[in-house]
Amino acid sequence: MQLKKLSIYFILFFSSFLYFSQLQAIEIRILPSPETKVITKDEIITKDKTEITRKDFFRFISDNFKDDIPKTYKYINLNFIDVGNDIVLKEYLQILIYSDIIENKEIKLFSKKPLNAYTFYNFIDTKLNIYAIPGNETESELKNRNTKKFDLVNVKQELIKLQEKLEEKENKEKNLSWKQKIFTNVYETLIDSHYDKDNLSEEKLINWAIEGLTKWTDDRFTTYFPPTENKNFEEDLNWKYEWIWAYVDMEIPWEFKIISAISWTPAEKSWLKWWDIVTFVDDKEVTKENTLQEVVSWIKWPAGTKVNLTVKRWEETLIIEIERAKIVIKEVEYKVVNNKIFYIQIKTFWNTVKQEFELALNSMKENNNISTLILDLRNNPGWYLDQVTDMLWFFVPEGEPTAIIKYKNYKTTSKSRWYDLIDFSKYKIIILQNSWTASASEIMIWTIKDYYPEATLIWEKTYWKWSVQTIKPYNDWSALKYTIAKWFTWKTETWIDLVWISPDIEEKIDEIKYKEWYDSQLQKAIQMAR
Repeated sequence: MQLKKLSIYFILFFSSFLYFSQLQAIEIRILPSPETKVITKDEIITKDKTEITRKDFFRFISDNFKDDIPKTYKYINLNFIDVGNDIVLKEYLQILIYSDIIENKEIKLFSKKPLNAYTFYNFIDTKLNIYAIPGNETESELKNRNTKKFDLVNVKQELIKLQEKLEEKENKEKNLSWKQKIFTNVYETLIDSHYDKDNLSEEKLINWAIEGLTKWTDDRFTTYFPPTENKNFEEDLNWKYEWIWAYVDMEIPWEFKIISAISWTPAEKSWLKWWDIVTFVDDKEVTKENTLQEVVSWIKWPAGTKVNLTVKRWEETLIIEIERAKIVIKEVEYKVVNNKIFYIQIKTFWNTVKQEFELALNSMKENNNISTLILDLRNNPGWYLDQVTDMLWFFVPEGEPTAIIKYKNYKTTSKSRWYDLIDFSKYKIIILQNSWTASASEIMIWTIKDYYPEATLIWEKTYWKWSVQTIKPYNDWSALKYTIAKWFTWKTETWIDLVWISPDIEEKIDEIKYKEWYDSQLQKAIQMAR
């Protein structure tokens, strides 16, 4: 029964095989795959170079099926014109017809003629997806010779490998099937027979089990959101809520960390800082049992009310009272500094950032005195990659690549369509970044640096996150966020995950002056522009 599993691979291959007399060379480039068994020229010499006929080939294929079909195949009447009294050939064909590999038609087989090697490998390559091209033979070399016995040997070796993979997959599926049954039994046993079954939450058991699946991916950006948390997450994506307005994260359980306070919001006015770790929200303690979205929900709503955050700031513990508010966040802020510097702060890459960025650039273009662009990406967590891709078209000439997106089985190259608005080569470019500059922000920095190597980066290393996630919703309103692709730099195909973008100039923030609204890093950039 093992070889019978291969029949599906041959059906497409040999349903057209009987038209060999009418076949013409198909101009398809044949290249060995990374898994190809490459045989050197010297090894080819030691192989059997006897040419095979089409009859030999029919035998080669039928041998894989004759042990797995009933003897009733012998009662098939053949319609082929030139089989004659060749009983052996007749049996090969009957086996292949019974197995639905070839069609029983009134055509000539020319079974005694040799089979062209290019035709042979082309069918093997395109129909069976099996690569066994000998040596480094070119397409032209294959067209100029017929199939030899060592060609069949090569294909046979690949068929054996394929069969081994099929068996391995089957064994794995059987094992997983048993594990799934065990999982169900463990769950049912706990619910039905555990001593404390009355205190067990079925929903929590399931949610923790699903969360365990996501954690074992070893991908910090793959996570499962139960219904309530998913609702909060969707609101986060659209900023449709009222709260203190700060970027937060929870990479380590029980460490609810402030990434940054958004400018001119309650969080900033209360002097909440980016290194603060929230330990209590009012009287609720943050523990390892809590999730990021759960703690966020404690702080939200309604505007005008106050919340007390107990924060750990290095060795000091503080209680900070913050009044919640409903605020419309502008994704892009811009202004002219000292009449010759144009400052643009991009806070996030949400779904309207490209339009706001274009408005900023139009304003910049109208001022003929501008000589320096300061692009502030500090504390920008990224988000929508299509937005940053479109924004990079303002910097990258038409047709030039901005980044490479690698999916599981293929990759694509994102190329600029070019917005011919500003010639940035005429400007000095300074970019502000920090450890919370992530994802889409890092893509923008690296691509700009690739095309404008004189651009200067100020402050500290970035967050190092360059992967693409998607959301899969479920009927109970829960959702799975998981990684589907990774982004690489177009120039060197460098993957930014675990590869920080280091600054050209490190400039630490002056905390005392910052409390008085003095931004030492921005001032450093302004000084460099002079």
